[in-house]
Amino acid sequence: MSVNSLTSSVNPFYTSLLSSTATTSGSASSGASGLASENTFYNLLVTQLTNQDPLNPMSNSQLSSQLAQFSVANGVQAIQGSLGALMGQINQNQGLQAASLIGQSVTTSGNQLTLSGGTSTGAYDLSSGASAVDVLVQDGAGQTLAVLPQGPQVAGMQYFNWNGTDASGNALPAGTYRFSVQASGPNGQSVGSTPYRTGVVSGVTLGTAGAGPTLQLQGQQGPVPFSAVQNIL
Repeated sequence: MSVNSLTSSVNPFYTSLLSSTATTSGSASSGASGLASENTFYNLLVTQLTNQDPLNPMSNSQLSSQLAQFSVANGVQAIQGSLGALMGQINQNQGLQAASLIGQSVTTSGNQLTLSGGTSTGAYDLSSGASAVDVLVQDGAGQTLAVLPQGPQVAGMQYFNWNGTDASGNALPAGTYRFSVQASGPNGQSVGSTPYRTGVVSGVTLGTAGAGPTLQLQGQQGPVPFSAVQNIL
């Protein structure tokens, strides 16, 4: 009798082989449930050779093609397993680095000011030197509550402290505020700036596969991605 070659249209094993190759797997142990084992493949191949039509045997090219197809699929599976293990190790290393920041002050992207204990600290990055810099403390509606003159500043990262009072010297309640920066050069031209928030790292949450760890800052709501950390104070 004649036995068809292992093509995706007539052989369920090869069909599952192709579909498993096209599906990305992050686990090195997915071979048992995805790609069939080498033993299964070779058992099928031996069965095919044993039951082939002696008057119309399988050609060498057909045999080579099947072996090559399985080799490619098996290689893809091995690469997927290696990449999954590598990503797991990267996430673990990032988690250890993030955990070492607990208790330390960091700067991250954002213009929030967290007022706690009557003081707050913020930061900004000037694109060039400025002859005059003012930090405007604002509420959630964008209303300016206080102006903090910083004087002349050089280019780069700068830090400021706010004593938690408004323009009239009244103490404001603890909470989250915002700030903006107005900077001008020697000739009155505007100088670009990027705001950054600061905070003390109080906790770390390890990310799932493909996602890095996140930080929790004291007095601030919502997690901060570890990748958003700009400086460690």
